[in-house]
Amino acid sequence: MTEKKTIEELEKRISELENEVQKQALQNKDEKYRILFEKSKDAILIIENGKFIDCNKAAMEMLGYNDKNKIFQAHPSELSPDTQPDGKDSFVKAKKMMDYALKNGSNRFEWNHLKSNGDIFPVEVLLTTISHQKNDFVIHTIWRDITKRKSAEKSREKEKEILSTILESTPYGITLIDSQDKYLYVNPYFTQITGYTLKDIPTREDWFKKAYPEESYRNKVCKAWGNDSNNSCLAKNHEFKIKCKNGQSKYIEFRSTFLKDRTISVLTDITQRKKVEEELKESEERLQTILSATPDPIVIYNNVGETKYLNPAFVEVFGWSLDELEGKHIPFVPDDQKPITSKKIKELRDSGIKVQFESKRLTKQGRSIDVIISSSCIKNIDDEISKLVVILKDISDQNQAKKQLKLLNLKLKHEASHDPLTGTLNRRAILNSLEKELIRTKRRNTKLSIGLCDIDFFKKVNDEHGHQVGDDVLCSFVKVIENTLRPYDLLGRYGGEEFLLVMPDSTVSIEKVIYERLRAKTADHKMVTRSGEIGITVSIGITCSKGDDTADGMIAKADAALYRAKKNGRNQLVFAD
Repeated sequence: MTEKKTIEELEKRISELENEVQKQALQNKDEKYRILFEKSKDAILIIENGKFIDCNKAAMEMLGYNDKNKIFQAHPSELSPDTQPDGKDSFVKAKKMMDYALKNGSNRFEWNHLKSNGDIFPVEVLLTTISHQKNDFVIHTIWRDITKRKSAEKSREKEKEILSTILESTPYGITLIDSQDKYLYVNPYFTQITGYTLKDIPTREDWFKKAYPEESYRNKVCKAWGNDSNNSCLAKNHEFKIKCKNGQSKYIEFRSTFLKDRTISVLTDITQRKKVEEELKESEERLQTILSATPDPIVIYNNVGETKYLNPAFVEVFGWSLDELEGKHIPFVPDDQKPITSKKIKELRDSGIKVQFESKRLTKQGRSIDVIISSSCIKNIDDEISKLVVILKDISDQNQAKKQLKLLNLKLKHEASHDPLTGTLNRRAILNSLEKELIRTKRRNTKLSIGLCDIDFFKKVNDEHGHQVGDDVLCSFVKVIENTLRPYDLLGRYGGEEFLLVMPDSTVSIEKVIYERLRAKTADHKMVTRSGEIGITVSIGITCSKGDDTADGMIAKADAALYRAKKNGRNQLVFAD
């Protein structure tokens, strides 16, 4: 009996010891958990029947509380704003989240909580069910502050939004292709340029077949693409002509960057630029043709007067080539033309309006050329003069023709008023001069005399010696008269061997002296002819103006006086009554 009791006591003691060991182990486990619980950087809370019953230091710091009791017995929704980011009520949603954890053992989600100061902050929540008895459940809760992560995500979203806005609104076509040559993205402007959407060109091969339907041209594009793809990360520029979805052809500039697993291409529609370039090229060719065909020399200078272009006519006329003058000032302005040239250049620069003037320029050989210079300017987009265009029209022949015409006119004018044989005034001219002198004499209240001279026996000279000798006699007689008269006296051939002398501002005494000297010189002077010297005499009828005498009246009086001189024996002077 005693032995049986001892065995029972021993078993009881063993059982007690086992319980104590289990209790101690549990206590040690609890202590280790408690240490981990308190030392965790994540906030840890225990929810029992929907209320917080415990939390660690990290949770208090996260919420901004110094007293745990302010957290205990609070429902999770009470430490939250009224609604969550999705707009749902915090209390309703908190219950739903806990119910899910109780049902499935755990639940991970994001939540907005309130700090003690009212600030809202985001956390990542992990609910783990510890006990789930009827009307008695315990949930282990871990919060991780994801404020920085959310801020970074927000920044990335903002950047993504900005990038998306740029890609969607940029005036360039943008495409993204993966390493398998599949199109991942095309922006709206790409579609606007080409007409193709992402569905139209799922792969690069589809794009090439549609954009470059002509096989040989497509092969050329493929080759360029292949060569560029071998040089990763280097942006390559190419210009290709594509066929759009609507069948229209366009010139596109492609700039592709080849990354490790992506290819980014930027497309620019340069169709209009190409058109302008072609038109500009055609315009330049037309201009070059015009400049080359223009017979007038043309020079184009830069804004500081350095030579940039010479047309063939300039080379032909002036002798310099562009190789000799390019970038230099042309040394062809004579010294006496530099002032007018500088003045006109200043006018052109100040006004920007074409200037034109006559000048002279020198050829390479030093020959002077008369030119009409037409200068105009070309301005850049800043309205500044960038080039000067000068056209030089050679008017040397024109000026020579003008001089010849002027001389011819003078000659005709002289011939119209002078006797072709003797060079004196002819009958009409001497009579016109007489009328003018009469008017002047009356206006100035002075005297005027005229003398009508006739060579005595002139017919005998012609008969004996011939008319050519007679002409020589007339010319020699005129020289005698001219050497006798005053500078302002007038002489004209009145007809045949008769000559009319007009003496303004005369007096009777002066008249007698001059007319007598003329008679005497004629008689004493031998006339030089081709047949030798011949002596002659002259008879002179003289009259002076009186009152309202006319030219015809004075001629009549002088003629009557001349008749008397002839009748009285010739070689004498007779004054009209």
